[in-house]
Amino acid sequence: MRLKKIKLAGFKSFVDPTTIPFPGDMTAIVGPNGCGKSNVIDAVRWVLGESSAKNLRGDAMTDVIFNGSSARKPVGQCSVELVFDNSSGRIGGEFAQYNELAVKRLVTRDAQSLYFLNGTRCRRRDVTDLFLGTGLGPRSYAIIEQGMISRLIESKPQELRVFIEEAAGISKYKERRRETENRIRHTQDNLERLEDVRGELGRQLEKLQRQAAAAQRYKALKASERKLKGELSAIRWLKHTQHIEKIEGELAKEQNELDALIAQQRGDEAGIEKYRTQSEDIKTALDDVQQAVFTISTQITRIEQNTLHSQQRDNQISAELEELHQRRELLAASLQEAEQALEKADMSLEQSEPELLMLEETIIQAEERAESAESALREYNRKRREQEQHYHSLKQKVQGLHSQIQSVTSMQLRTTQRIGELNDELTALDDDTLSERLEEAQAEQELAAEKSAIAEDEVIISKDALNAASEQYQTATAAQAGCQRELDQAASRFAALEALQELAEAEAGELPEGVALLWKSISVKPGFEALIEKVTVWLNNPLVAAEYPLETLIASAEHFPQGHRILPLHTDRPAEEGTLASCLNDGYIPSLFYRIRLVPDLAAARTLLPALAAGKSVVTETGEWLSADWLLRGTVQEDSAGALQRHGQMAQLQSEIDSLSEQLAELQFQADSASEEKTRAEEHLEITRQAQVRSAQQQQQAAHQVAMLKQEVAQLALRQQKIRDELTRQQQTLAGDDEQLDTLTAQLEVLEMQLMDAEEEEQNASSERERFEHEQQDARQSAEQQKSRKHQLELSVQQQRNQQQLYLEQVTRNQAQLAEYRQREDALTQEKQSLSQPMAMHEAQLAQLLEDREVQEALRIEKQNALSDVEALLREAQQGHHGVAVKIQQRNTVIDGLKIDIEGARVRAMSVLELLQETGQSLKEILPDLDDTADEKSWQQELEKTTAAVARLGAVNLAAVEEYETQAERKQHLDTQFDDLVSALDTLQSAIRKIDKETKTRFSATFGQVNEDLKQLFPKVFGGGSAYLALTDDDLLETGVTIMARPPGKKNSTIHLLSGGEKALTALSLVFAIFRLNPAPFCLLDEVDAPLDDANVGRFCKLVSEMSKSVQFIYITHNKIAMEMATHLTGVTMAEPGVSRMVAVDVDEAMAFVEA
Repeated sequence: MRLKKIKLAGFKSFVDPTTIPFPGDMTAIVGPNGCGKSNVIDAVRWVLGESSAKNLRGDAMTDVIFNGSSARKPVGQCSVELVFDNSSGRIGGEFAQYNELAVKRLVTRDAQSLYFLNGTRCRRRDVTDLFLGTGLGPRSYAIIEQGMISRLIESKPQELRVFIEEAAGISKYKERRRETENRIRHTQDNLERLEDVRGELGRQLEKLQRQAAAAQRYKALKASERKLKGELSAIRWLKHTQHIEKIEGELAKEQNELDALIAQQRGDEAGIEKYRTQSEDIKTALDDVQQAVFTISTQITRIEQNTLHSQQRDNQISAELEELHQRRELLAASLQEAEQALEKADMSLEQSEPELLMLEETIIQAEERAESAESALREYNRKRREQEQHYHSLKQKVQGLHSQIQSVTSMQLRTTQRIGELNDELTALDDDTLSERLEEAQAEQELAAEKSAIAEDEVIISKDALNAASEQYQTATAAQAGCQRELDQAASRFAALEALQELAEAEAGELPEGVALLWKSISVKPGFEALIEKVTVWLNNPLVAAEYPLETLIASAEHFPQGHRILPLHTDRPAEEGTLASCLNDGYIPSLFYRIRLVPDLAAARTLLPALAAGKSVVTETGEWLSADWLLRGTVQEDSAGALQRHGQMAQLQSEIDSLSEQLAELQFQADSASEEKTRAEEHLEITRQAQVRSAQQQQQAAHQVAMLKQEVAQLALRQQKIRDELTRQQQTLAGDDEQLDTLTAQLEVLEMQLMDAEEEEQNASSERERFEHEQQDARQSAEQQKSRKHQLELSVQQQRNQQQLYLEQVTRNQAQLAEYRQREDALTQEKQSLSQPMAMHEAQLAQLLEDREVQEALRIEKQNALSDVEALLREAQQGHHGVAVKIQQRNTVIDGLKIDIEGARVRAMSVLELLQETGQSLKEILPDLDDTADEKSWQQELEKTTAAVARLGAVNLAAVEEYETQAERKQHLDTQFDDLVSALDTLQSAIRKIDKETKTRFSATFGQVNEDLKQLFPKVFGGGSAYLALTDDDLLETGVTIMARPPGKKNSTIHLLSGGEKALTALSLVFAIFRLNPAPFCLLDEVDAPLDDANVGRFCKLVSEMSKSVQFIYITHNKIAMEMATHLTGVTMAEPGVSRMVAVDVDEAMAFVEA
C-alpha cells in the first residue's frame, strides 16, 4: 500500500487546487521557511481524522480554511484528498477489492466536517476504523513532525505505550474493549431497571386477578340484563306498530280531499299561463319597436358627427400646408450653409496631408540615431559586468572568511557556555535538594494512604444514600402508576359516552346553521334528567331553531330535516312552578314545556285532567304523559341513560378527569424529584468511586516517586564524575578554536586589500557610464517628440476628414427632406378637395331619418296600451288561484299533524330498535322466541331485579380480564428479557477476558520484538552504544513503557541527560524499530534532521535509504545531504504572498539529463 498523491484545495496556504504526486520511495519536500511545507503534513493528519485544532497549529477547526491574503479573498471551504495504491490488498474488508482508495475530508466555514471514501459519504469513525492496525492515524508513529521527536523521547510511560500498541495492532482491540465495557455498563443498568419493573408488575398482577373474577360475574349479569332489555323493547315495538296502522287510515281520507283541491288549482294555473303568454308576446313586440327607435337615433347621431369631423379635418389640412411651406424655406437656407462648409473642409485637408509625409521621414532619422547610442551603451555595460564579477568574487571570499570566523567564534561561545553550564550543574549537584525531595515524597506517600482510606469510607456512605433514594423512587412511581390507571379508566368511560353522543348526533343527520338538538341546548336540574330524557324521546328528539321565528320556520320548512319536531324562537319569560319548565335551569326553555304540567303520580294527573285547557298536557314524575285525547306511558329508569343523561355524566367525568390529571401531575413531580434525588445519589457515588480510584492512583504514584528518587540519589555521584570528564574535553576544544581563529584573520586581511582596489575601479567607471546613458536618452527623447508631433497631425487630418464626411451627409439629407416636403404638400391639397363632396349627401340622409323616427314613436305608444289591458286580466286570475291555495294549505296542515303523529310513533318504534342495536340484538332474533302472554310490566320488574344485582357489585373494572392477560404476557416477556440480558452480560464479560488475553499476547510479543530491533538499530545510528525498552509494571494491560539510551562512551542514568541531537537519533531509532515490526504504508518526517550535524545526517540518510525498500518515505528538509538522498524532489514556493504552489523534479531524470 502506497500514498500516490495528495489533492489540496483551500487548505491553509494551498488556496488553488494542487496535486502533489509521490511517485518514488523517497520524496523530499523542500522550500524556504514559511512557504507552507509543513501544511502538507498537517493536511495528511487532518484527513486521517485529527479533531484537535491545537495539533493543527490553530485555535479552531475552521482555521485550516484559507483566510485570504493581501491580493486574495478568503474561501468558503477547504478539502484534502489522499489517494492510496491498494493493489497489494493491505486494506482488507469491503475495500480489499479496490486497487485504489481515495480518502477525502471537507470542512466549511460553519464548521461542518464531511468525510468521503471513494467518493461515498461516510463517518469519521469509518476512516479511523479503515486504518486501525496499519500504523496510520492522526497521531501515529508514522507521522513525525516538528517538535514531536523531543515529545516522543520525553513522553510519559503511558504515552509511549500507545506507540507500541499501534505497532502491535491492538488499537482496534482497545476500541472494542471500550465499546464492550460501555455495553456491559448499559446492560447492568437495564438489568436493574428491569428488576424494578418486574417487581412492580408482579404486585399489579395479584390485584388484577381479583378484579378479573368480579368482572366475569358482572359480564354474566349484564348478559341477562341485555336479553331482558331486548325482549322489553320488542313488546313496546309491537304496541307502537299497531298505533301507526290506525293513524294511516285517517291520513288516506284527508289525502283524497287534498287531491281534489289540487286538481282545481291546476285549472286556474292554465288560465294564468295563457295571460302570461299574451303579455310576453306584447312585451317582445314593444321591445322591437323600441330597438328600431334606438337604431334610427344612432344613425342620426353618427351623420351629425361625420359632418362635424369633415369640417374639422379641412381646417387641419389648411394649417398643416402653411407649416410645411415655412419648413421648406428654412431647409433651403440650411442646405446652402452646408455646401459652403464642405468647400472649406476640402481646402484644409489638401494642406495637411503633405506635411504629414515630411514628418514621417524625420522620425526615421531620429530612431537611427537612438539605436546607435543604445549599441554603444550595451558594449560599455558588457565590459562593466566583467569588472563587477571580479569585484563580487572578491567580496564573496571576504564574506566566506567572515562566516568561518563567525562560526569559529560561535563554537568558542558555545564551548564557553557549555563549560559554564557544566560548572553550574556540578555546583547544583552538590546541594541537598534531592534529599529534601525524597523526604517530601515519603511524606506525600503517607498522606495519599490516609486520603485513600477516607475515600473508601465516603463510597460506603454514598451507597447507603443511593439505596434510600431508590426506595423513595419506587414508592413514588407505584403511586403514579395507580393514579394513571384511574385516569385511564375515567378517560375510557368518557370516550365511550362521547362515542354514543356522536352517534346520537349522527342519527339526526346534517343540521342547518342555527339548528341544534334539544338535549344540547338545555340545562336540567338534578333529579329530573330521566324524566326530561323520556319527554325528549317521546317528542322524537326535537330540534331547536333558536334563531328563527315561527313564521320563518313555516316559510322555510323544506330546508329542515324531516321526522323531527322543530321548536322555534324561545321566550325569555321565567320558568313557572308546577310546569315541566321548572325542571330546567335558567337559559333556553322551550315554550312547549310551559304547556306541560308536572304532577307526582298518575292519580294527581287524573284529578288535574278535567281542568286542562286545549293544547296543554300533564306529565308525572313516574313517567306518564297524557292529555284529554291521548296517553303515553313509560317508567322513568335512571340506569337506562339516554343522550341527555349521558351529557350530564360526561360533565361529571370531565371534572373527575381534571382532578385526576392534577393529582397525576403532582405525583409526577414527586416521582421526578425522587428520580433526581436518585440520580444525584448515583452521581455522588460515582464521584466518590472516582475519588477513591484517584486516591489509590496517587498512593501508587507517590510510592513510585519515592523509588525513582532513591534511584536518582544513587546515580548522582556517577553524574558528577561524568561532568568533570567533559569539562576537561571542552577546555581542550576551546584552545584549538583559538589557533584556527588566528589563521583565518590573516587570510581576511589580504583579501580585504584586493577588495579596496576593485572598489576604486568601480567608482571611476561611474562617470563614463553616465555619459553613455545621457547620449542614449537624448536620442530617444528626440525620436519620441517627433512621434508625438506626427500623432497630433494624424489626429488633425482624421478630424478634418470626419468633418468633410459630416457636411457631405448633411447636404444629402437636406435635399432628401425637401423632396419629402413637396410630396406632403401635394397629398394634403388633394385631400382638401375630396372633403367638399360628401357633406351635401349627409344633409339629405339626415332629413329622411328624422321622419322615420316619428313613425316608430307612434307605434310604441300603441303597444304599451295593449300590454296594460292584458296585465289587468292576469291579476284577476291570480287572485282566484290564491284562494284555492289557502284551502290546500289548511288541508296540508291537517295532514302534517297526522304525519307528525305517525312519525312520533315511528320514532318511538325506531328508538326501541336503536336500543336493540345498542345491545347488539334484532327483532328477528327476539320475536320468534317471545312468549305470546308477555306483558311490559312483568318484564320491567324482572329487568329491575337484574339491574339491582349489577348495582350491588359496585365499581367493576371491565378491562381487568384483558388487562390481566396482557400484563401476564408482559411479565413473561420481561422474564425472557431478564434471562437474555443475564446471558448477554456473561457473553460480554467473556469477550472482555478474550480481548485482554489477546492484547497481552500481542503487546508482549511486539514489545520484545521492538526492543530487539532497537538494540540493533541504536548502535548502527550512533556507531556504538546501547538502548533498550523497559516496562513500569507487571500488568501488561496497564503498564507503561520507558526507554533507556546510552551513546558510545556515556553512562547516563536517564534519557533526559542526552543532548538534542542524541534525543533525535534515539527517537528515530525507536520509530524505525517499530517500522521494522509493523511498517506503516508510508512515513512522514518534518525536519527531523534539523538538530543533527552532517555526520549524523549521513547516518540518518543511510538508515532511511535502507528502510525505503519496504516503507515509502516523505520528508521535509533543509539539509543538502538529505536532499541528495531523495529520488524525487518536490518544491513548495510562495511567489505570491500567502499562497503556496508546488514544483516537482525527478532526481534520476535530472541527473540523466545533466550527464547527457
